[in-house]
Amino acid sequence: MIKKLFLLLSLFGLVISSNVSLADDFDSLDFDDFAIVDDEDSDMTTESVSLNSGAGVVNVKPFTTKAYKDLLTGNASEAALKQFVDTCLVDCPIKAKNMNQNDVLAILLKTRVMTLGNLLKQEIKCPDCDKSNELKWDLNATDINYLCVEKYPIPVTLPHSGKEIKIRFPTGADSIKAKQAADRRAATFKKQASDFMHVFSIVSVIDIDGKDIVEKADWYESLSPQDAIYIDEVLAEMADTFGVKLTREEHCPVCDKVFTAYIDIWSDFFRPYEKVGLGITSKAGNLAGYVEKSDISE
Repeated sequence: MIKKLFLLLSLFGLVISSNVSLADDFDSLDFDDFAIVDDEDSDMTTESVSLNSGAGVVNVKPFTTKAYKDLLTGNASEAALKQFVDTCLVDCPIKAKNMNQNDVLAILLKTRVMTLGNLLKQEIKCPDCDKSNELKWDLNATDINYLCVEKYPIPVTLPHSGKEIKIRFPTGADSIKAKQAADRRAATFKKQASDFMHVFSIVSVIDIDGKDIVEKADWYESLSPQDAIYIDEVLAEMADTFGVKLTREEHCPVCDKVFTAYIDIWSDFFRPYEKVGLGITSKAGNLAGYVEKSDISE
């Protein structure tokens, strides 16, 4: 279940940035956590997006060429992607790094539809025969499940210790901190970072005596197996219950197998559905220029 959560936190298929300090308090906001609104864009077309975490509604505008180029310059890192999303938000006081990952996905889908249209074409390889399949997606038809709970963060009573905690779904800043904490522990104990994937469960637990992420990891490891597994099960249920569905089942026409295809939030996602067709042709040649075949001596 922890592995499943880890994969969900890495939905974008992007490199997680490491420029956020572990000392940062991800439950509080400082001046840098507030987005700057450009008045010059006030007349630009905007549309609203209902956040699937139930946090409310935000206004979104199409992305610009500069924002896309900045994303490329940032090597498509997690931090660069969040900054890209920030440029698409209008009058929103909270930055993308402090949003739920599923909310960020919903905003990305909306701004892509507004900018390039709702149709997306991608090449997906069948995992069985390795044959490339060209798939077409209607982004407007993407399934989004909205979280419906009486209280959020969700209050949880651990079954063994009776400890009262609260759990929320991780934000982008949370996942960065978890990655850093896992890397630090791996270096300390000379193991692989994957051996500390449980740290991704820790960032979702709040209200446990103000502990930071490292202290939370120690706290988690001291729990009974019943309590630790229960936390993982709650997170897995949250992951299954709400969010943006980026997958669908496809049938491979070559090997006749059914496989799971997914929308890759990169590459073709930021390109138009139809390529430009100008009918441009070329002629073969070399450094001496183009030579008619009749002029070539036998």
